[in-house]
Formats: sequence, C-alpha cells, structure tokens
Amino acid sequence: MQRKIEVVMSEAYSTYYISQKLEQAGWVLDEKKSDCNVFQQQSVKSRLSPIALERLERKRPDFTLFIDNRPIAVIEAKKTNVYKLSDAIAQGIDYAERIGEISMVFASSANAIKTHHLDSGKPLTLNGIEVTSFLTPQILNKFHSENSHKVSTLPKQVLTDRESLINVFSNLNKVLRKEGIRAGIERFTEFANFLFLKLLSEHKKDELWDKLVRESNENLIPYLNNMVMPNLIKQYGGQVIEVTRVKNPNTIREILSTLNPLQLTSIDEDVKGVAFEQFLQQTTDTQNDLGEYFTPRHIVRFMVKLLNPKYGETVCDPYCGTGGFLTESFKHIGQECKHSHEVSNKLHNDTLFGGEITTTARIAKMNMILFGDGHSGVIQQDSLDLKIRKKEIKKFNNVLTNIPFSQKITEEVLTTFELKDITSDEAFCESAFNRVKDDGKMAIVVPEGLLFNKKTNRYLLYLLKKSKVHLIVRLPRGVFKPYTDAKTAIIFLTNKGTSFSNNFYIAKVENHGFDSRRKPIEGINDLDKILWWYVENADNFLPTQTDVKVYKISVQTNPKGELNLHADWRVSPNTQVTTLSDIATIENGKSMTEKEAIDGPYPVIAGGAGKVAYYHDKFNRDANVITVSKSGANAGYIWWHNDPIWSSDSLSIRSLDESIYLSRYIYLCLKSKQVEIYDKQQGTGQPHVYKKHLEDFPIPKLSYEKQVSLIRNYQELDKKYNDIKDEFQSKETQLVNRISDIYNEV
Repeated sequence: MQRKIEVVMSEAYSTYYISQKLEQAGWVLDEKKSDCNVFQQQSVKSRLSPIALERLERKRPDFTLFIDNRPIAVIEAKKTNVYKLSDAIAQGIDYAERIGEISMVFASSANAIKTHHLDSGKPLTLNGIEVTSFLTPQILNKFHSENSHKVSTLPKQVLTDRESLINVFSNLNKVLRKEGIRAGIERFTEFANFLFLKLLSEHKKDELWDKLVRESNENLIPYLNNMVMPNLIKQYGGQVIEVTRVKNPNTIREILSTLNPLQLTSIDEDVKGVAFEQFLQQTTDTQNDLGEYFTPRHIVRFMVKLLNPKYGETVCDPYCGTGGFLTESFKHIGQECKHSHEVSNKLHNDTLFGGEITTTARIAKMNMILFGDGHSGVIQQDSLDLKIRKKEIKKFNNVLTNIPFSQKITEEVLTTFELKDITSDEAFCESAFNRVKDDGKMAIVVPEGLLFNKKTNRYLLYLLKKSKVHLIVRLPRGVFKPYTDAKTAIIFLTNKGTSFSNNFYIAKVENHGFDSRRKPIEGINDLDKILWWYVENADNFLPTQTDVKVYKISVQTNPKGELNLHADWRVSPNTQVTTLSDIATIENGKSMTEKEAIDGPYPVIAGGAGKVAYYHDKFNRDANVITVSKSGANAGYIWWHNDPIWSSDSLSIRSLDESIYLSRYIYLCLKSKQVEIYDKQQGTGQPHVYKKHLEDFPIPKLSYEKQVSLIRNYQELDKKYNDIKDEFQSKETQLVNRISDIYNEV
C-alpha cells in the first residue's frame, strides 16, 4: 500500500477556513451589510483612520475585527505545516501596533489557532482554558474592554457551586451510605441519576425535575420510578437511567433539597457537562472505592487535537470509562463543520463509539448527552472479548483511549492475540490498534515501560512495522495520580497498514500545565508547545529552533530482530562534528561498594550528582578524567576530576590524543548537553545511561589552537580555585588542631 501523502493546504484555503469559522462564531463578513464587522486585507482601508493607514503603509492584515466601529483584533492566515504560527503572531503584532487600537492577535492555519494579548504578551485564556478557536464578538469584546488575557464568562456563583460539587457529594455519600446503597460505582451511580436529572432540567428546560421537587414525600418514589425514570428511559434508553434503589423517601428529599438550590448554568458556554466531568474527576480522586480511572481533561484535549478527527470519520474508545475522549471528540468535530440536520444526525449516530466493561458506561452516556449527545454508540461490553474484537476489527478511522493498566486477564483470552506470551497491557493495546481501519489513526496512553523497556518494547516494534508512528510523548510522573504513579506515554500513529517506520519523534513533557496538586501553572505548558510544533513543522524539524524537548529517533533492528532506538543529538546541520568514540576512550568502571572500600584518599565515583559518598585506598583512573553516572535519578551526570579517582558505577572518558582534542574541551562539550544526556535515561524503575548512549555524542570540530584559546581563562581560574581550595583546607586543618589544643591545655 502506498503511503498517504499529507497535502499542505494553501493560504487561500486557510483564509476560507477562517471565514467559515468566524461566521459560525457570529461575525458578519458580508461587506454589503451595514453590520459587517470583519474586513479582509485591502477592504479595511475604508474603516481605518488616516494615521493608521499611514503607519501601515502598503501592509494590510488578512482579517481585521471591529466592535462598534473600533478595531480590536487582527487575524493572520497561514498555510498548514509550512509557516510557523509564532511568526504569524509576530506579523500580527506588527500590524496591531501600527493600527494602534488593537489589543489581540490571532494566527491560524486550517488546523491550528494561536492567540496573543498585546499588553500582557500572553495567550488568551477563557474560563481557565487557553483559547484555541475563534470567539464570539461578545466574548472578544469582553477581553478588549477588560484589557486582560484572562476572562471568565461564568458568574462567581457558578464557579463556587461547581467547585463545591465534591463537598455536596461527600455529604450525600453519607446519606446514601445510611440508606444501605453499596459503596463504589453503585452508590455513585445512584447519586449521578439525580445530578443528571438536575443538569438536564437546566440544559433542556425539562420539567421533570421541578415536578419531582414539588411532589409529596409519599409520592416521591412512585413518581420517580413510574414517571420520571420511564420518561428518561424512553428518551435515552435503559442503559443511561434506571429506577432508584433508594427505598426511603426522606433520603430522596434530602438529595433533592441539596441539589435544587445549585445553579450550574453559564452565560456563554455550556458548563454543565464540564461541571459533571469535574465532579466525576474530583469524586474518583477522593473516593477509592469507586475504582475509576479518570484521564485528566487537558490530556484528553491534547490527544484529540493531535489526532484531529474530521467530520465523516468515526472515533472509537474501546475502554471509554466516563467518556472523556468521546465528548471532546464530539466537540472538536462539531466545531469543524457547518451544522445541518444531516450533519447533526451523523454526529449523533454514526461518529462516536465506545466500549466500557463496567456500569460506568452509563456515566459515559450521561456525559455525552450533557455535552451534546451521540451517546447511542456507547455500549457496556468487554472490548477484549474475541467475538467483539472480530466484529470491530478495522472498523474505525480513529481510536483514542487510555488503556486500563496492569489488569488481570485470563490465559484463555491472552492466547487469542497475535503476539505470543502477551502481557495484559500489550493485549489492551493490540485490541485497540486492531480496531483502526487501514490508513487510520490512533492516539493512546500506555505505561512508558511498555515502549522502552528491553523486555517489552516489542510492542513498539509491532506498531512500527504496521503503521507510521509519528510521535511518542513522555509524560512526567504523577500525571495520573491518585490512580497510578507509573510513568506514562502517549503514542500517536497514522497510516495503519504502511511499511516499516524508519524514524519518529519523542517529546518529553516536564510542565503539563498543572502542579502536583493539580492547580494550574501560569504560562504556556509543554503540551501546547508540542502541539504547535507538530502542527507547524514536524516534517521539517530543526531541533535548534524549538524550546520543546523533541528528539528525532532513528529506528533499527539488530540481527535477532530486536528493536534498537537511536535518538539523534540536537545539532544544527551547519555545525561540523566528530563523534566521541572516535576521539576518546569510554570505559565502564569497576563496582566498589562501601563495604568493600578501604578508607583512603581516593573518591569512589558512582551514581549521584557531584557528591562523594565514600573513599578508597586505591584509584583506577588517573587525574584529569571525565565521569558519567550510570544509574539512579542522576544517571548521566557529567563530572570533571582533577585528581585520581576510583570509577565505580560510572563511565570514564578521556581524550585519545591531548594534542588533537583536549579532555577538558570534551568535558565542556558534554556538560553543555547535560539536560539532553539526562534525557537518554532508560528504565522506568532504576534509570540508566549506558556507554552506547554516548558513543556517537557530537563533538564540534575545533582546531587544537581554538580549543586552547577557548578554555584558557577557564583553566587558569580552575587552577586558582584548586590552589585556594588546598590552601583553605590546609588552614582549616591548622585551626582545628589549634582549637583542639586549647581544649586540651593543662
């Protein structure tokens, strides 16, 4: 099968795309209409002041947006995957400053939007989420009038009530416990029925809730089970709502009385669905008996944007949990198309599909109804069941999921998979991948060890042979707390059915936008940077032009068919280099434990970062040598030694010929890449850096004379430092002895 070629859309297409999106957001682009408030390129001349036109000279923004005849924003349109949106933002800022009244800049290709607020220099943020779509005139005017990059359209009462949902649950959880409803998903589902009914009443102005609240205690349960629930079952199906298990009307009255005063509506966005998911997240974070695995919303958004499902394509999450990937995909696809009865019908019935083995499938259906529906594709099923797998093989254009980690699967089920001696994690991954159509796409969260541990990275090799793996995103530890502290990664692939992938990229995330307590961190996070980088120039990657930790990986297999991954060093193509193994010796140390060491003057260099834990009476490396820690959290630490050492759990490096390459120059080259060397660590339990990781390390080719000139002052200072250090230690010893004598004076 020929590899699908991704077409680079023209700037004209991007302009057309922007026009469509602006119209959907409520802007008027027809210049014949009196209320036109968007003007393209030269047409803006008639609306700007003579001073602004003089400053612009012959330049014109692609789009200029007006409110009450005042320009407030400009938009720059660029081709996809060709121009950097950051460059387009810079161009838009230039236009804005020339015009003089504008406070906001948008840059857009046909598949990405970036924003900039002039006074703060930061992206626009609406209700705590960075803006990635065009805003309505009302909301954009709110940004302009408040002169801030952060705007909230939610009443303070709504924010307070939303944040207090977890407290509401904690109180009502006690009520339901007294009622005898079992802890966990059963108790939560019971409460979710009532919360869903309340939210639905606000969302669709349904009267069922109000009638229920007005019922007498003696009629509450009959009315609920005989009128309310059947009505909802008829409308949404029995898999969404079921009759209550509560027997005491006083319990129901307490639930109704607690929920009824809450106001979950908002002015400009449907926050009810978001509130419901936040409620789910906070609940499952704190109630261990629920056993649910919640994928944080910002991770979900990142993966959906990365996969970029289109209208007309299908999306499947075979382990959908509460439905986060499906609701976000519904929103994403819905924003990309003009709505009609036909479009709405396709989105609701033929686009989104999910499987969930537990009764959480009901919660996913509720969630999707609140976000806009499409719930009919969610089924409570065991997605690993062979009959279901055969039924859904190669059925979907897109698969988005977070696999259940480290689950127990029977040997009988494991033997039905293609990979032999398969692990449970591999089984979940293979099952998801097999659902992708030929030429389809997948983004999936997996344990990092599944991809990079020597014993288990055969699954990565399996994917590389059967698709085009584009990107692996390594997430920081703790993203999925409290469920797991395991390191995780996102793997993104396209073009299923293609031949062997020769290379892909690895991106390392340190700041995912939230701290360890899940509080937002100000500024642009690494996920957004990775997304912008991938959308703009993944195929034309120059590693020195990005502040994202992205590495190009060359894929090789050894004679045994095992996978070897080689991460290219971030070096400009204009820099001439030689490799470390060509100019230096790289030797493994000889293990020396503290128990084995005989106290002496020579430091034992093992793991760690610049600290000596113990000493030995012998050395195995002469003075003027480099060491690299091999294991532990600081595996890869670069250290220079002026004096002899015992190299233990470390590599030692020294120039083959000091008259050609100075060892001290090699040390400084390694030290300049310290962070990049840390990123070479392998192993999810005990990280390691091995000799093979450094053999191809690039050393810039400099003449001996230039090396000497470069480091001369540095070496002079180093000598002074060591002389002073020796003098300091000698003086300290003298003073210690003198004071000791004072203690002992007779």
